[in-house]
Amino acid sequence: MSDPKERAELLAALHAAGAASQEDERELEALLEADPSLRAVVKDFQDSITALATSFDPLQTPPQTLRKIQKQIAREKPGVLGRLRRWLDKP
Repeated sequence: MSDPKERAELLAALHAAGAASQEDERELEALLEADPSLRAVVKDFQDSITALATSFDPLQTPPQTLRKIQKQIAREKPGVLGRLRRWLDKP
């Protein structure tokens, strides 16, 4: 993909979705510095993601699923709080 506008659109979509890597973010910033008009592309993607996200009713997470998610986060999260949660969650 050699077209800077196409590349900026791809990076803008990743950025708006929260899926851009640090390298992607740096590349997008460089493209925006080279062509400030691309900021409109980024804003368009951000507005589209926001509209999409707000068009759905929130899902109710069952308490059992939420507990499983919290336990997994505690296992993966480093630090004192993570260790404390793991210790408290031991059967």
